[in-house]
Amino acid sequence: MRYKKPSPQDLRRKNRSAILREIYFNENVSRLEVSNQLGISPATATNVVTELVEKEILVESGLRKSESGRPSTLLKVNPEYASIIGIEVGETYIRAELFDLKFNQLAALEVPLKAIVTSETVVSKLQHIVEEISTASQVTHQELLGIGIGFPGLVDAEKGVSVFTPNWGWRNVSIRSQLSEKINVPIFMENGAKAMAVGELLFGGGRNVSNFVVLLIGTGVGAGIIVDGKLFRGSGNNAGEFGHTIIDIDGPSCRCGSRGCVEAYIGSNGILSRFHKSMELQAEIPLHEQMLEVNNIVNQALEGDAFAKKIVDETVQYLGVCVANIVNLVNPGLVLIGGWSGLLLGTHYLPEIEKVVQNYALKESFEKTRISLCELGHDSVAKGAAGVVLEHFFEGDIAL
Repeated sequence: MRYKKPSPQDLRRKNRSAILREIYFNENVSRLEVSNQLGISPATATNVVTELVEKEILVESGLRKSESGRPSTLLKVNPEYASIIGIEVGETYIRAELFDLKFNQLAALEVPLKAIVTSETVVSKLQHIVEEISTASQVTHQELLGIGIGFPGLVDAEKGVSVFTPNWGWRNVSIRSQLSEKINVPIFMENGAKAMAVGELLFGGGRNVSNFVVLLIGTGVGAGIIVDGKLFRGSGNNAGEFGHTIIDIDGPSCRCGSRGCVEAYIGSNGILSRFHKSMELQAEIPLHEQMLEVNNIVNQALEGDAFAKKIVDETVQYLGVCVANIVNLVNPGLVLIGGWSGLLLGTHYLPEIEKVVQNYALKESFEKTRISLCELGHDSVAKGAAGVVLEHFFEGDIAL
């Protein structure tokens, strides 16, 4: 590929992105401090800041006295400039959260989903949720910077398409185009684990960490990988499908169509399947009841129930081996465990998980890796989806 010299517009966009990020995460700074921190000329910093102040994206936040000369005017992002909606489409629910531009939560809403749904049903529910949460907060569509959606399965983020959603049997369903017909707001789609990784990078445990992995464990299992401070997507945006790496080629069937996948062992279906087998039960637990059932098993294990403890101990062992594989493969500085089941197991068994990781990971890699829980909690996908919108805002993909 031939080198293309950046145009003045390219350089201005790059400088605006860098300045906006700098003031967003380090507010109450002066124009000169921004210039020095980013290594750009004071004139360039002043020109960009003037534009952003005129658009009311930035506001002056006070003065700082100087030992010599005039006091410095301090700057910060205006939280009232716009709002952002982040949505998690789970396999049993949809959760939406409304934020101002500085990520103060203004409202939240959650609705259940049936085990198998049509794309029309999901799009209709998404539209209803956006309208309801906006109306309740008195936010118009014109005041929305964008809507971010964290979606299960394989996602084409550029086209806004659900490439493959195993639980619903979807392939190549264009969610964004359907929703855009109903809502005239910029819409961005991302795989749920990747959205979670973006959220943790911006606002959670991954702040100031260049290389880390977020492991989402719930009904399914996925991972978001951050390399050099950026989301690693792979050649088709499918990097991070860790739930469908293989533990045992002769293992239990996975809903992706393969056998012995990680998800078949530490996803909720795998946990419940082993528990029912040990209890000689045949009943299949509906998806919307699995969260409660897994929680019950963990509670029984903590109370000393032998059957439950056996299943939880097995799950901790499998989870630890999975994290060890991530440590050996990616060599991250941090592994964050999240998702409703991951947080449940990690809250009670993190030391045991770490011990298993230590037993199976390379010593040199393990010593460089910290293992912790996602800081954004149970709504980390919704927050991460809103973070995806914020990233597009920083990069200039949304008109100011």
